[in-house]
Amino acid sequence: MDDPSSYRIVGRLALAAFVMVAPTILFLGLVRGLERLQNDALVLELRQQGTLEPSPNDDVLAVLANGLEFDRADGSRIECPTCGEPNGTDERCCPNCLDQFSGP
Repeated sequence: MDDPSSYRIVGRLALAAFVMVAPTILFLGLVRGLERLQNDALVLELRQQGTLEPSPNDDVLAVLANGLEFDRADGSRIECPTCGEPNGTDERCCPNCLDQFSGP
């Protein structure tokens, strides 16, 4: 690999791999960030005060799944003991009835 043209090819391949992988990683980071903001303490407080009404578009991955016409896997879901609404395992309260979950 002492030939300068082989270094150029390796550099171009590395750049092409970065250009293909970077948008996917950034998109997944954005989705995860939006999910964390969904269960933020300020959002939960506003919901309890009645200032912020929950909507069916609150679940980021469910909205994306509906837009792509496939269902989100229910493996990471728990059912609310009060209203029976399916919720993510990382949620601290039910967006439907605003009941706080007692444990993980």
